[in-house]
Amino acid sequence: MSGFWVVAQTKPQQERWAAENVARQGFSWYLPLTRIKRQPRRPAKLVCVFPRYLFVFTEGQWHSLLGTYGVTSLVMSGNGPATLPQNAVDALKRREDGDGLIILPNSPTGRFKAGEPLRVNQGPFSGITGICAQDSAADRVKVLIEFLGQKSTVLIADDHVERACNG
Repeated sequence: MSGFWVVAQTKPQQERWAAENVARQGFSWYLPLTRIKRQPRRPAKLVCVFPRYLFVFTEGQWHSLLGTYGVTSLVMSGNGPATLPQNAVDALKRREDGDGLIILPNSPTGRFKAGEPLRVNQGPFSGITGICAQDSAADRVKVLIEFLGQKSTVLIADDHVERACNG
């Protein structure tokens, strides 16, 4: 494999449409999805693990992605797109079940308070610190982090974060 992964930012709730349009241009893509159950009497819903982000594999010709329907921008670094290491994509894919959905472990809820500093201790974001934005999902925490030079809110498995020391 002689290419690299870039991160495309999509229009809100348009990740799947952007992926279809990226595929039409001949690019391979990866959109990590998971299943969550928000309310007891409602069916589980498929949601993006990283809302508004799509991983695209390119062999160097990335400029056409900027004009792709559904894509608003690429995460940039200097004069080109920031690249995502293959091992980060592989780590996400290893978490998939037989349906291709990311498995997020069940864990206690309400462990963290909004505004609390957190450190990611497992997975592709391991070592990154951020701020708890929300801890309301059954097994995930919404964390504000700085990733590839931009501030992003990501959903991380509850047991993959810990309180960061303040000193």
